[in-house]
Amino acid sequence: MIKKILSSLIFQLLLAVVAGLVIGSFADASVMKIALAVKQVGGQVIFFLVPLIIFGFVSLSIARLNSNASKVLLFTFALAYVSSIGAAFFGMAVGYEFLPQLSITSQLQNLRELPELPFTLKIPPVMDVMTALVLSIFVGLSAAWVKSKEIVNLLDSFQQMVILLVQRILLPVLPFFIAANFSVLSYEGAITTQLPVFAAVILIAIVCHYVWLFVLYTAASLYA
Repeated sequence: MIKKILSSLIFQLLLAVVAGLVIGSFADASVMKIALAVKQVGGQVIFFLVPLIIFGFVSLSIARLNSNASKVLLFTFALAYVSSIGAAFFGMAVGYEFLPQLSITSQLQNLRELPELPFTLKIPPVMDVMTALVLSIFVGLSAAWVKSKEIVNLLDSFQQMVILLVQRILLPVLPFFIAANFSVLSYEGAITTQLPVFAAVILIAIVCHYVWLFVLYTAASLYA
């Protein structure tokens, strides 16, 4: 049981947040240069993988819908759009109600200056997120329309490759990226000076997330 908890992604991310806050509170400039390098490289790797993940999962899911892919996709997009609009209005209402009660300063004073980044590594993604989404929709739809088993098998193989990239690269890099980000914020003093506000905002976001999920599942059960 304990081993399962320690190996879970949520525990690793929480540990990364705590480690980042501790490191940023006591680190000197030389340590922060390493943290900045980890943040920069890790971010480049993660953002490079995001379009591949979108294409790998969305295109195959649409291609497997077969002949009624366009109708199902249109219905799904309509539901997602309505849900997004509803969630936006719900978030706006919660924000107007609760956020003014928090002491949020527009500018933080006396932030500690970060050391200069030792190097910069650019890894441009092969496509941006919107291009990956549109391309995956078009490829999935066309594969479903022509009923091409070869394309579906190719997309399935690509999805398996993406899954391995997530498991062996993205998930191991993510905790270090999170820790580096929080260490930078802690070093600057942005987190420690606004920690109560930060915790309150995170708590509000989590509660709103579960409330909206409850609304969606309730609507789905009533429809079914």
